[in-house]
Amino acid sequence: MSNRLYYADSYTRDFEAHIVEHLTLNGHPAIILKDTYFYPTSGGQPHDTGSIGTAQIIDVITRDKDGAVIHILDQTIEGNTAEAHIHWERRFDHMQHHTGQHILSQAFIQIANASTIGFHLSENSVTIDLDVPPLATETVNNVEDLANQIIYENRAVTAQIINKDDAGSVRIRKLPDHLLTDGLRVVEIADFDMTACGGTHVRQSGEIGIIKILKVEKRGEKSRVEFRCGGRALQDFREKNSLINRLTAELTVSMDEIPDTFSRTQEQVKTLQRDLKAATSQLISFEATQLLENAAQQGEMRVITSVFPGRDMNDLKLLASKLTAEKQVVALLGSTGERANIVFSRSADLIHDMNALLKSTLETLGGRGGGQPTLAQGSAPADETALMAALAEAAAHITA
Repeated sequence: MSNRLYYADSYTRDFEAHIVEHLTLNGHPAIILKDTYFYPTSGGQPHDTGSIGTAQIIDVITRDKDGAVIHILDQTIEGNTAEAHIHWERRFDHMQHHTGQHILSQAFIQIANASTIGFHLSENSVTIDLDVPPLATETVNNVEDLANQIIYENRAVTAQIINKDDAGSVRIRKLPDHLLTDGLRVVEIADFDMTACGGTHVRQSGEIGIIKILKVEKRGEKSRVEFRCGGRALQDFREKNSLINRLTAELTVSMDEIPDTFSRTQEQVKTLQRDLKAATSQLISFEATQLLENAAQQGEMRVITSVFPGRDMNDLKLLASKLTAEKQVVALLGSTGERANIVFSRSADLIHDMNALLKSTLETLGGRGGGQPTLAQGSAPADETALMAALAEAAAHITA
């Protein structure tokens, strides 16, 4: 089994790697080191990245049968020794967030009697899951205040190995089936928290910088808390501050006025959308009247075939419904754009099957769609010439 030196020292970035085994895993070369500072994925914390010799680390995992740390590489390493380098920015980010998670979890216990039942750390998200539904905003703010107070006090963060039978006061989320140390590894934040953990952590709580809770979401009867620490918290603030500055400049309001301005804008948009919908309906009604007046009679039936540029499916369906509200009308409509939209519709007093007719037309055009005998819709590649020819053929089928 590999000696996991990161247990005692999370700050070493460069070391001489002594290779004790070469192997292949999932088509990639891999090695096992006598001693390693590379952290393997476990406990909600992702693996370290970096390099060994000229090879880049793809993944770091634990071998089940003996607990050895397997370093999966992008190329083969020759020989049994090589210089190893840990990607420090990623490692320190994980140290900040894992230690921050301990502080935040203990703060939730002390303020809200809410226990952490899950932890997830990735490049895009950092969350803990609590065993209670979402808490009130004031409670969450109090938790955040306590967590940051522990950071400001720059408390010592230490790790020790204890007998698991002596772990009565230690917070344990999930005890592993097999311990990789001679006892239970416990991480302590001085006079605040003691948690069983095998991850990498900072030496002083002040190195976390800040903990910021971003949101709390309901997950059944439980809740998920998303947060950021240190550099990620700074980047999150920077992006949001930039966005607020853009909004205040474009809206010519102060930050405090943004919510009211947004609400007024929403109401204005809703009003404009209603007005536009009404105007569109009136315009389509006028258009339907014109098409009906100019339609050629096929006995008592009128078959209207038309292709429009850039018209969306909803407008086509509205036009078709207005046309076929009249008796003895068949509407075969299409529009061009990124894809051609097609609507076939008929009056209720006719018996033609629009669904069957549309599917036959779509087979010709290489499209897809369907519907009911009275109304069917679909789309096809946007070839205007082919679309017009296909609609003409469908009209000829109706009048045959």
